[in-house]
Amino acid sequence: MNLDYPHWIVRRAPWFLLAIHLPILVLGPVTVLSGDDDTPSAGIVVLAVSSGALLTFLHLRHVFAAAQGRRPAGWPITLTAQALVAVVPIIWLFEYWTAPMLSLGAAAMALLPTRWGRALAFTVLMVAFLVIEWAAVRTLGPTEQIVNYVYTVGISAVFMLALYGTVRLIRLLNELHETRTELARSAVARERVRLSRDLHDLLGQSLSAISLKGDLAVRLLPIDTAAAHAEIAGVAQAARAALHDMNAVTRGEHAVVLGDEVTAAAALLAAAGVHTEVIGTATPHPVLAWAVREGTTNLLRHSDATRCVLALGPGSVEMTNDGVRSPRSPDGSGITGLRARAAAVGGTVSVTAGDDEFVLRVTVPAEGET
Repeated sequence: MNLDYPHWIVRRAPWFLLAIHLPILVLGPVTVLSGDDDTPSAGIVVLAVSSGALLTFLHLRHVFAAAQGRRPAGWPITLTAQALVAVVPIIWLFEYWTAPMLSLGAAAMALLPTRWGRALAFTVLMVAFLVIEWAAVRTLGPTEQIVNYVYTVGISAVFMLALYGTVRLIRLLNELHETRTELARSAVARERVRLSRDLHDLLGQSLSAISLKGDLAVRLLPIDTAAAHAEIAGVAQAARAALHDMNAVTRGEHAVVLGDEVTAAAALLAAAGVHTEVIGTATPHPVLAWAVREGTTNLLRHSDATRCVLALGPGSVEMTNDGVRSPRSPDGSGITGLRARAAAVGGTVSVTAGDDEFVLRVTVPAEGET
């Protein structure tokens, strides 16, 4: 399947519109110049050609704008001018100048803003065709008149609606292309948000762990070389884990597990000298796992906590810690990302940041709830 095909057809749509409408636009002058046994006079030729040229300019200006979903400046005046060019020459050119009314009907239906206006334009033009046809066939018999009337109405309606239909078709094609482009932009934006959020949530804790273990290794190196080497090995392991997580995020394959996150958080906080108490059990939900990870990262980066309580319940996680350095906005990038994750599954995130305590609570619907 050629993915460039829609772009190709959109770029060439104006040529398709021109190819459909131009033969009808030149039909009037051609009919005048070839519709009689006698050679038309110079005045008739000038009238037909000049009127045809003006009609072509006005009509293409109208339909190209309508195909783009807009109306050209001063369109009531130019549409009136097209009507005059399509109708007035009939006084001298008679039934040979009926084709321009087809383009007039298509332009009027494309530009008039309401459904009733379009219906009125179509009806008026069809009545005009019947009047002109009556003048042309009034000397024929009843049967021939009926045949000519039916033929004129049918052909005129088909051509007028076909011309209008091509304008609508190109307009819908442009709208479809714009919608597809906007959907593509939205998909790219959503993927950027997802990637940014996942990298923040995943690497925040990993980098905090690397920083913590590195600082601890520096302090231990003069007094306990073996312990310092163990911490340095932990730094390397955390760095490898961060690299693995980053690669998984870019492929959209990373998943977090609540039990693993609780265990990792307790170990990391203990290494940071934070007394951690885990209470209860929770539903193993990915959003709750992300909540534990984000809460741990917040504690390490934004507090001097010595105590943390991690309370797990059915469909909920609550992390409480002391040592808040300063009251912070609850809408940092990490919390914002967590709110988006929770909202996507119908959950909630609440944050309470006091002078000496920070509480993060995340809830998700129980399985089977909407």
